Amino acid sequence: MQKGSVYKKTFWLKFEISKIRCSVYFNEKSKKAIKADILIIPGLSEFIERYDFIAEKFAKENFRVAIIDLPGQGLSTRFGNPSTVIHVSDFELYFKAMNFLMKSLKFGLYRKTIFFGHSLGGLLILYYQIYSKKIDNFFIQPSMFIVMAPMMGLPISNLLAGLTVLINKFLIPLNLSNIGINTNLASIASFIGLAGKNVKNSVSKASDYWKKEENINYYGKETSEEALSYFEENKLLETEGPSWNWVSNAIFYCDKFFKKLTKKNINQPVLLFLAEDEKVTDASSQKKLVQKLSNVEEINLPSCRHDIIHEKEEVKVIFWKAIDNFVKKNLC
Repeated sequence: MQKGSVYKKTFWLKFEISKIRCSVYFNEKSKKAIKADILIIPGLSEFIERYDFIAEKFAKENFRVAIIDLPGQGLSTRFGNPSTVIHVSDFELYFKAMNFLMKSLKFGLYRKTIFFGHSLGGLLILYYQIYSKKIDNFFIQPSMFIVMAPMMGLPISNLLAGLTVLINKFLIPLNLSNIGINTNLASIASFIGLAGKNVKNSVSKASDYWKKEENINYYGKETSEEALSYFEENKLLETEGPSWNWVSNAIFYCDKFFKKLTKKNINQPVLLFLAEDEKVTDASSQKKLVQKLSNVEEINLPSCRHDIIHEKEEVKVIFWKAIDNFVKKNLC
């Protein structure tokens, strides 16, 4: 697909027992050397197309950009029961898929690499850097990180986290750990104070979010209709929340990340965007991340929700200005 001077190629890679969908973007008309490679990792329930405009902007400025549909979501192979449930056996599958894509595109061979991640993607790009072992004898050290509203913790109590892990242990031998968490259970947990107010949205159909009047009024009709159009054009993009095993993995890896960070900190510069009105992930864990990182530039986006890429124009102005300054300063 061509859009102006930007060329986008979408392709599938055979990966273990599955396939992963990927896209790569670059400026086909530029005669200058590519500045750097950028890997974009989406959040939970997200897919490549949601990041087209970000990839295109970078490509126009002569970066090569790659985006992946994470295993279990987008148009990559699904593992949940039903397939709309987001499920992986272990988050290690995410790191292997990231590695496989970068190896296929020869990231790090000719130029520097930048990691860019939102929510779940934010956790994954940071965790990858402190991963304790190489994957298939390949490992990339990015020159910098751009992180948006990272999922460093879930908006649930320690009691509920423990119960979730325990329930999942009973479901695994019954081959039921790939089923989704019921929305009624999420509502009850929220009502009795064991989970955040917005936790039901996380286990509901992704498209339903954009049909709610509150969200239409906040983001605007045009933005909401555009977000909803992806699901209408391709019903295979639909999701309805994570599996018990996914949530159990999220609890484990968020906790393990901070334990690893005390032993092996991330020295590369990190540009960290935090939403002032964060309700989807645990805001206190994000603040903890700011304190723990050794080289971080924190940008607090006023009156902003978790879904930063769909925010209003005044937020996007702050967002892009911070990115432009950060990249220019650190891409030496």
